[in-house]
Formats: sequence, C-alpha cells, structure tokens
Amino acid sequence: MKPTILAIVTLILGLLIGSGIGVALAPSLMPSTSTSTMSTTTSAEVANVIGKLKIGLILPITPEDYSWNYQAAHSIQILGNEFGFNATIAENLFDGTKAEPVATQWATQGYNVIIGQGIQYQDMFIKIAPQFPNTLFLCVDCLKGGHDGTDPGNVGDVWWYMADGAYLMGMLAGYMTKTNKLGLVGGGRVPSIWAGHEAFKRGALSVNPNVTFNEKWMPFSWADVAGAKTAAEQMADQGADFIFSSGDGVDVGVRQAAAERNIMCTGVYADAAHLDPAHIMQSIVVHWEIPYLAALAAYARGDYQNIWLQADLFSGMVSLGDFGTAVPANVRAALLQEEITMRTTNGVPYRLDFACMTNSTLPDCKT
Repeated sequence: MKPTILAIVTLILGLLIGSGIGVALAPSLMPSTSTSTMSTTTSAEVANVIGKLKIGLILPITPEDYSWNYQAAHSIQILGNEFGFNATIAENLFDGTKAEPVATQWATQGYNVIIGQGIQYQDMFIKIAPQFPNTLFLCVDCLKGGHDGTDPGNVGDVWWYMADGAYLMGMLAGYMTKTNKLGLVGGGRVPSIWAGHEAFKRGALSVNPNVTFNEKWMPFSWADVAGAKTAAEQMADQGADFIFSSGDGVDVGVRQAAAERNIMCTGVYADAAHLDPAHIMQSIVVHWEIPYLAALAAYARGDYQNIWLQADLFSGMVSLGDFGTAVPANVRAALLQEEITMRTTNGVPYRLDFACMTNSTLPDCKT
C-alpha cells in the first residue's frame, strides 16, 4: 500500500469515528502528516469490525477499462488489503434490472454493505432497501437516496461532481490545442457527466476564447467503446486535436483513436497517462477508497442512515494525475496552481445551473 493511501485511511478513520459523516469530507482528509486525536483502542475496534464486514461491489462493465470500473475495483481492493476483508465484485451488470437479482441475493445472504458503482442502480437500491434494513446500499454517482428523508435511510449517496476536475482538463486543452478545435465524447447524459462537459468547455474558454467544441453522446452509453472511437476519429478528421472523454468504455475508445490519429486526450477516474504518455495529457483521478471507507466506518459504528458524500476537489476525493510528456512546465504550473485555488475556495470559479441540462436557453446557460 502506498504511504499516501495509508495516510488517508488512518486519518479518515479517526476523524469519521469521532465526528460522523457530513455533506462532504473536509480538505484535511487529504494525505497529511496530521494524526488522529481518537484513541488507538477505539480506532482498532472500528477497524476490527470493518475487517469482518461482508461487502459487495457491482460494476457496469469490467475493470479492464482503466477508468470508472478499474478505479472502483482498485479502491475496494486497497481497503480490503488494509483491513483484511475480501469484497465480492460482480461485473457486467450494466443496469439496475440486471443488477437487482445479485444485490437481492447478497442482501439475503447477510451482506453488510453493497456498493453500486453508478447512477443506474439508484432506483433499484431504493426499491429493495426497505426489505433489508440491516444492509447499507451505497450508490455512487447518485443524488436521491435517504439523506433527504423521502427514500430509505439505508440507501447512501456518493454524489460525483465531475465539474472541478473537468474544468482543469478544459484549461489544459485550451493551452495545448493548436487547431482551437476540441472534442467531447460522453456516455450517459446524466447530471454529473453533463456538468463535467460544461465545466470542460468553460475551463478551455477561460484560457483560450478562440476554441470551438464538437460534442457527442454515445447511443449505447458508457460501454460503447466502438462508438466512442468512431466519434473521436470523426472529430479528428474535422480538425480536433484534443478530446475529452467522460469515463468507462468511452475512455477506452477515445484513447484508441488518440493513439491512432496522433491527437491528445485525457483520462478520468484512474491515473491513465502512463498508458500512453505521448497522447494522454492528464487524468481526473477519483479516490473512491475515501467515500467507501467513510461508509464502512459508519456501518461499523451502527450509524449508517442517510449518508451523503460529495466527491470533488474540495473534499479531497479528486485530484490531478500525472502529466503527459508533451505538457510544458508553464502549463503544468498553471494547472497545479488552479487546482490549489479550487481546493481552497470550494470548487469551480463559476455558477453551474443544473437547470441548463434540460433548458439551455436560460440566462446562465451560455458557455
């Protein structure tokens, strides 16, 4: 286990035991030399309970995407290695209908925490959760679980706010493009991904007002590797030299097109630049081990009702990855400085109105 991850695990566990879970974890939960004020005995007690939990993780596709699914599996394995549990991982359950029999079987078998890695599991979790009050259903990229009092309290939410990291990717694209033509390829047009796309555009325009955008959403959603590759190739044919993609199989297709057409792209969720440093310029890295651990610690304390967590830069759950080899020092410095600014000022430097997702004619909806 890397020292930075161990620091996160140690510090978060102590803080969560003492203070409970709020709307978002504090910036102090980032890797730090700070130590917990909780007693070793109490921390050991909770850690011991976590090690005995039965935990299941549901993935839409497989970890081979080196994106959304990879990072989820990697994060739960990090915690398993630290606390001594073996999580069960179910792959290729793309929607709630396919995942429901698995989630129901696990809950019937006494699983304590079941994690659904995607908004497509939200309604299914809300449907089955009342039957299993002793199971915590943690829904990632979700926003209408029990925290508002209208749905089962044992459905917890991790709201994925892509906008912070995507704004930085947009700045990078604005600095790096030579054609001033940028592409965006998305999977499902859900709130978090839509917000990421809009933030990318605004980040690019903040440093280069001459850029234009070509945006496409995949008809077969996040698993559409072939469609994403074709879309990226078409964008390259039309002059785009930098393409932003928003996860899963879509990332895979865009990476393939970038390598073949010799254009630039970014990654999201996992730190992907090392896969192809000549074409992958940066990544939005999401540290899912942080909200996973928050949920496991809450369950171990018996205090797992109405969980709500937000994964963003300010919370410490999101960071930049490694830079590609083509990114010059001055651009690296600009992005790192903006990352620090966003961490200390709670996010992107503009107001993002989610009403614009369905009505782009509103006054605040112009990029």
